[in-house]
Amino acid sequence: MRSALEGEPVCVLDRILAILDTVRESHGSTTITQLAQATGIPKSTVSRLVGDLVRQRYLMRTRDGVVIGLRLFELGARASTPKRLIVAAMPVLAQLFNATGEHLNVAVQEGRDMLSVISVRGRLRPVPSRAGVRVPSVTTALGKAALAFTEDEAVLGSVMLGLDPRRRRLLERELAAIRMDGVAIDRCETFPGVVGVASPVLSPDGMPVAAISVAGPVTDMDANRMMPLVRHAGLALTHRLGPQAA
Repeated sequence: MRSALEGEPVCVLDRILAILDTVRESHGSTTITQLAQATGIPKSTVSRLVGDLVRQRYLMRTRDGVVIGLRLFELGARASTPKRLIVAAMPVLAQLFNATGEHLNVAVQEGRDMLSVISVRGRLRPVPSRAGVRVPSVTTALGKAALAFTEDEAVLGSVMLGLDPRRRRLLERELAAIRMDGVAIDRCETFPGVVGVASPVLSPDGMPVAAISVAGPVTDMDANRMMPLVRHAGLALTHRLGPQAA
């Protein structure tokens, strides 16, 4: 644990990290008083920061104090997701590309965006997205496929923020339909002239791990033909990840 003699951390991030490190190293519940003593941070500041961390699920209150929260465990699990995802997705993407010849993407949810981790070039020029690029969840087929199954109110709230009431109602109805069909569509909402069709990749408890999509030119890509192909790809990737996707 950090000794009070080492001096009080001066910036907010330093203080948060000091608190999280102290809780982690305690291997059990830690009180506000113990945290203040161990970190050298004023007790009132510790209490306020702990409250913020509890609300964000980085810490969790117990009868005896606070412990590491579920969100840190989730972040640790997600850190290894892209590598496993890439290995599991390759044969699925190969099959989907052979069936469509179109631009393919596998992306993971990062806040209110989707982060592409795999991109396969198809007919589209210029390429609408590539690995490492973020695209907005609110308009893309990838994003809507993941949003339809997320239960993270913070993510949903941030995505809905700024939408007018009519657009919000339309999106809510669209997400409900995606939950029923297992397929999302982006009809030129994100990239002009580009239609995207996506399906979620889910954990065993139904949470979104990623999404897989196919995108092509609006002039001649048949979204209805793509829907069962992409739905099958999402289910296949979900199956290949298996219990490790939890």
